Amino acid sequence: MSDPQDLPQHARERLADMRERKLFTSDLSVSELLLVREAGFDPVGLVMGTSIYQVAPRVRRGGGELEDTTKALYHARELAMNRMEEEADALGADGIIGVRLTINLALDPQRQQWTQYRTWSKWTKQQGFRRPIDGTTPTAGWWPKWHDLATQQWQRWCGMMGWAQVPLAPWDQPSGQASYAFGSNTAEFIAIGTAVRHRGGGGLFRNKHGKPFQSDLSGQDFWMLVRCGYRPVGFVMGNCVYYVPPDMLQAPAKQSTELTAYTHALYDARELAIERLQDEAEALGATGVVGVTVAEHQHSWRAQPWNIGNAALQTGEVIELFVVGTAVVQGEPGELGDPILVLSANDPIVKEKTE
Repeated sequence: MSDPQDLPQHARERLADMRERKLFTSDLSVSELLLVREAGFDPVGLVMGTSIYQVAPRVRRGGGELEDTTKALYHARELAMNRMEEEADALGADGIIGVRLTINLALDPQRQQWTQYRTWSKWTKQQGFRRPIDGTTPTAGWWPKWHDLATQQWQRWCGMMGWAQVPLAPWDQPSGQASYAFGSNTAEFIAIGTAVRHRGGGGLFRNKHGKPFQSDLSGQDFWMLVRCGYRPVGFVMGNCVYYVPPDMLQAPAKQSTELTAYTHALYDARELAIERLQDEAEALGATGVVGVTVAEHQHSWRAQPWNIGNAALQTGEVIELFVVGTAVVQGEPGELGDPILVLSANDPIVKEKTE
């Protein structure tokens, strides 16, 4: 087992305590836990990795892939996944199942202020308060003053309602999203999953590099995969950050037609992402990739808070196509039994209507 030097002190202490007490934590459901155990594995602990990364896109004229940004976003996810792998390795696990890799792009305080502004704007319209400008979008010079006016209106409205104490305004309520003050080009990447160990020992289920395998399969899918003679070897991914300039987004005002350049840009980005996913799988000696999903993320960090709604038509779009899946290899042939019909005892009883 490797010494997880890249992990924070508290993480190392938690892992050491789990090894000593032999207490596992897991985000598996009861059904998943039972099926994972039936497949010959025992959970050893909930593991995670994280990375807060500053990503500053360098926009190129004419559009195309932003290679530096693609590498930066890939590296951020890789750091998070490597730390999750280090935690699993420290617990003596053979693999990680149910891996969830998320990205929090809502870290920009300006975007949260924009959300607050929209909440206040809707409230003022409902209550009949005036707004200092027409429409729903503030201007750059007026933007810093909107919250002062909102506070005055809220205090006045509470007085009209006869409230002795002024509660927190609707737009100041916690949104449940994290906000960091160190820059609008910052994102948080989180990888989390349940580390498992095979009861047969010997490290047979580790990948070709001797590290715990990673898989985003659920407990049910993992059980079915193993029963059919396959085994996961890694969580593979590919991405591509693509800049689409404003001229590709402009549509004819009175004509329905395909935006060919825009279509080809996204098509090209998806192809590049999928090719990179396949390259990762081949590097692990996989025979295939299952559970592939394609996600699209919008990285409009260059938008100002007062023109977020239509910034793309002025500055273009920065789009990332992100593809993930579980690489697998085929081992000893296996097969599942014939399916059987199961009627849950928790199904609601529906009474037939009588005439």
